[in-house]
Amino acid sequence: MCDTIESAFVAISRLASGSETTHNVDTVLFPDGGLRPGELIEISGDSNSGKSLLCLELIARIILPTSCGGLELGAVLIGCENSYSKTVLLSILEKHILNHAEPALASTLTDPHQLETIQRAALSRLHLITCYSLEQFEFSLLALPALFVKQPQLTFVLIDSIATFYWTKCTAKNLIRQDTYQKAHCKTLSRLAGKWKKIVLFTKPSHFGGRQASGRDFEANSAAGALSLDGSTQASSFAGQLTPSMSTASSAVSLIDHRIELTEIDNPSPGGSEQGSADQRFSAFITMADKQQYVRFYLIDKYGINWIEA
Repeated sequence: MCDTIESAFVAISRLASGSETTHNVDTVLFPDGGLRPGELIEISGDSNSGKSLLCLELIARIILPTSCGGLELGAVLIGCENSYSKTVLLSILEKHILNHAEPALASTLTDPHQLETIQRAALSRLHLITCYSLEQFEFSLLALPALFVKQPQLTFVLIDSIATFYWTKCTAKNLIRQDTYQKAHCKTLSRLAGKWKKIVLFTKPSHFGGRQASGRDFEANSAAGALSLDGSTQASSFAGQLTPSMSTASSAVSLIDHRIELTEIDNPSPGGSEQGSADQRFSAFITMADKQQYVRFYLIDKYGINWIEA
C-alpha cells in the first residue's frame, strides 16, 4: 500500500509541475502524445501478422537520432522467438532515415558511408538479449535493474514473446492456466516499469491467455508465481477457479495500459477493391489507457510495415 501511495504522490507532483514525460514513438499507433514511463503495452496477433516486425519498427524509431525522426534513446530487446534479424532492422532503419532525415542531413545521404554511420550509431543504442529457455528469460528480467543502473539511457524494454516458454512451465505435474502465467509476468513487468520508470512492450499470440474473461486475466491481486525485482518469487494467492465476483472493477486493476491487436483481414480498407491491389492487408485495433479505440491498416513488404489510410 505504501508503494502505491508513494507512486500516486510522485505522479501527481509530476503532473502538477508540468514535467510529465512522454515519448512519441509512433504517431500512427499513439496519436495522443505518445507513451509515458511506467506504462505496459501488449501487442497481440496471430502468426505472421507482424508482431515481431512491429517491434523492430518501434525499435528503429526509438534508437534513431532526432535528426532522422527518432527519439535517440536506448532500448532492450529480449528475444525469445529467435526471430530477430539484423538485416531486417537495418532495412527498416534505412527506410526511416531516408524518409525522415532533416534536409541538411538528407543532402549527405548520397554517400553510403553516411547512411552506415547513422545505422551503426543507432544500433549501439540497442541492447539485445536472446533467451532459449524459461530460466534464461526469467533471469534476464531479474538482471534488468542492474542494466538500467549501468545504462540509464535505456528507456524501452521490448519482449518477443511473453508466451514462448509457457509449455516449459506448464507440465503434467504442474498445470498452470495460460491467463495465470500471463498475469504473473504482466505483474512482474508492470512493477519493473513503474519502479524504474521504463516503458515495457511485449508480444503474445492472440489466443494466448484468452480475452473472454479479461477481468480475471488481469487481476492485480491474484497473480501466481510473479517474479520480484529482488530476485525472489512471490507465493501464489491463486487457488482453484476464480469466481466472477473476483473480477469486478472494485477488486481488479488492469496491469496493461495500451493494447494493440494485429489481424489479417480479407476486406481491407474502403477503396481497396477499387485499387485492385493483390497485397494482403492487416489491421491494428488499438485500445488506449483512456479506453479510446481506433483501427489502423497496414501492409507488410520488404521495407517492413507500411501504414495506409482507411
